Amino acid sequence: MIGVVAAANVFVLTGVAHAVGSTTCLGSSSISYSPGLTFTPRTVQYTESDTFGNCVSTDPTLTAGGSSSSITFPDASCLAPPGVFEDPAYTIDWNNGQHTVIDLTFTDVVVGGTEQVTGTGPVISGAFQGGNATIVWVYAVLNPLQCLTSQGVTSQSGPLTAQITAP
Repeated sequence: MIGVVAAANVFVLTGVAHAVGSTTCLGSSSISYSPGLTFTPRTVQYTESDTFGNCVSTDPTLTAGGSSSSITFPDASCLAPPGVFEDPAYTIDWNNGQHTVIDLTFTDVVVGGTEQVTGTGPVISGAFQGGNATIVWVYAVLNPLQCLTSQGVTSQSGPLTAQITAP
């Protein structure tokens, strides 16, 4: 923000420095699996919708956001071993019209139908560019016995936390 102050015919430019900023959000995530997760490894289409709310940010106009993605996983199962993968363009669309693109690397642990995913990485464009992000998702299957059925686990939902900080 640039302002001009006029006093006694003297003009002085005043500026406000814009730091990268930060935000912390709580939210929820909903995922679906097609076909469902069972104890037998198979290729599964994973569709995720994330909602970020209750955001506390250095940008007072940023209060909420959302993200969605769809990925195909080979050899997915209820007891899949921990894995690490990347999403070079995880994008959060914010309520104020801005977006944040993060180059996330994930750790993903699935045991007995409960999944915890932690994504970390740099913000590569948009709001908070140059900052670092950590997002943690937790999904708990309400009934792990669904893994034993032919349909398997077709959906999960759970809380998420996100923190984006300046370098």
